Amino acid sequence: MKDKVILGTIVMLVSLNTSLTGLANEGNEARNDAEVAVISQEEVSVQRLRSHGDEYTREFLIQFHNATQKYRQAFQLGIADQLAGQTRSFDNPVEQAAYQKGLEQEKQWGKENDEQKDSHIKNSGVSEPLLDQEKYPHRQPLPNQARFIARIAKHAQQIGKEFDLYPSIIIAQAALESNWGSSDLSLAPHHNLFGVKGHFGGQGTLKSTTEFINGRPRQVQDIFRSYTSDIQSLRDYAETLQQPLYKQVHRSVVKDYREATRALVGRYATDPNYDKKLNQIIESYQLTRYDGLKKSGSENSLTRGYQQLEQPPKKHVKASSHRTLPKHKKISPVVSIVGGAASAGVLTGLKKLLIS
Repeated sequence: MKDKVILGTIVMLVSLNTSLTGLANEGNEARNDAEVAVISQEEVSVQRLRSHGDEYTREFLIQFHNATQKYRQAFQLGIADQLAGQTRSFDNPVEQAAYQKGLEQEKQWGKENDEQKDSHIKNSGVSEPLLDQEKYPHRQPLPNQARFIARIAKHAQQIGKEFDLYPSIIIAQAALESNWGSSDLSLAPHHNLFGVKGHFGGQGTLKSTTEFINGRPRQVQDIFRSYTSDIQSLRDYAETLQQPLYKQVHRSVVKDYREATRALVGRYATDPNYDKKLNQIIESYQLTRYDGLKKSGSENSLTRGYQQLEQPPKKHVKASSHRTLPKHKKISPVVSIVGGAASAGVLTGLKKLLIS
């Protein structure tokens, strides 16, 4: 009898050990595959993930998210170190690959800027970089646009004065990134007006966004910050622009807002026409009126005029936060440069996508 009990115990322990070993191996495989996907910037088929089973899929998602965060942080550090003329190394392969990519990206940006400047000097004899020279006609804001301007204008002036930024750009960026305050990301409970990526106070939300990779728009998944209020979003945005990467965005450094918007291209957003979109908003709706360091009667009257254009929302209409996704989906680990959704929309999260 004792022999049977002992034999049964041995069989159970061997079986349990084999199961644990299998789970461990599956976890290691998922982690390695996730890191490779992030490093190589390859797209991962949802169907292929499902074919590995629930445990593998769950572990892959966790490791994919962690690797993406490491990649983004190391990439930004590479950009900053290239500007500062220093280098460092990492033991983690994802961080090392991202850091090297950041170094190379900033080096390429510098080379392109130098070539552009040399070409412009050669052709026109002017040493200033090429800027958007388009003239945009003035427009009367639509009710929702007027409502949004009135919502953040005073906060934008306060933040602009405190952080040496153009309030006109703050308002225009918030309008562009949030679709005039109507995007899912910009509404409660997230209040993310600028499409800033990552976590804030441990809070973040997974969303789809459009990034321009080699000049072509692509839908990618990324983590976006979640705030408790608009002013918290504005302040965090302004603090982000205090990095050396955004030196040319500050009022004390450039001569006008168009030079500042140009400095955002390729750094805050990957859209090559990002400055033109901002300039059109600023000039069309005369947002430079908010750039005065002191409040004036004209600015206050402009805000009041925008407030008078507000229309109360229809109570019986409720925007839906759900959108049907196509059957064939892919997860893209492409990591954007710093921030700037530029087209952050209302799309379902990655985890929801996998179980649909």
